[in-house]
Amino acid sequence: MLLLVCGLPKQAAAVDQDPGVWVIFSTTDAFQTADGPSRWRYWFDAQARFFDPGSGANQYLLRPAVGYDLNDNVTVWAGYARFRTQNTSGNYSDENRYWQQLTWTAARWDHGSLSMRVRLEERSVSSGDDLGLVLRYMAKYTRPIGDSGKRDFVVLLEPFFALRETDWAGSSGLKQNRLSAGVAWKLSDKTTLETGYMNMYSWADSGEDRLNHLAIVNLKMRF
Repeated sequence: MLLLVCGLPKQAAAVDQDPGVWVIFSTTDAFQTADGPSRWRYWFDAQARFFDPGSGANQYLLRPAVGYDLNDNVTVWAGYARFRTQNTSGNYSDENRYWQQLTWTAARWDHGSLSMRVRLEERSVSSGDDLGLVLRYMAKYTRPIGDSGKRDFVVLLEPFFALRETDWAGSSGLKQNRLSAGVAWKLSDKTTLETGYMNMYSWADSGEDRLNHLAIVNLKMRF
């Protein structure tokens, strides 16, 4: 039911459709001790997002975090993200996000795995006064392709729910949904290149909703 609800627009509306490209570098792993990997983990990603190439609408972000493994399947995280967004007029706005999340492996079957994530974000922007609260739920399915162990098929669903109205993001409720599919290529034991397509639908309080067709390139490394 969640897949059906989040995969469809809330109501018939005019939709502005644009292509885009997201380039991502990410790393996450356990901190090492003299006795081996610890329960504490690090997370960092840096992104450059280009919406409607040539329009001047770009976004850049840095996002570090630390996590702790409650057991082999469940990890809690706390982190910070810094965003800088440029609109089509060339003006910049900055955003600070503090966030907390829970990740877990929900199921494994037939060589594939289903993982889930719930994240709460506290958002403040330079163009507004109100503090935004956003709840994000992600479900991700990964399954090997072939017998080489070097390629995985990945599909992901992530709806965004605004928990309160703000003077810069509008009303509360379902605000965005991301649905993506792609292939993860294992280049080495510590490096993976994930490429794919993301369908990102954003609902507007007034005017046109937005649908972005995004090419995703994500280089994942462990150190």
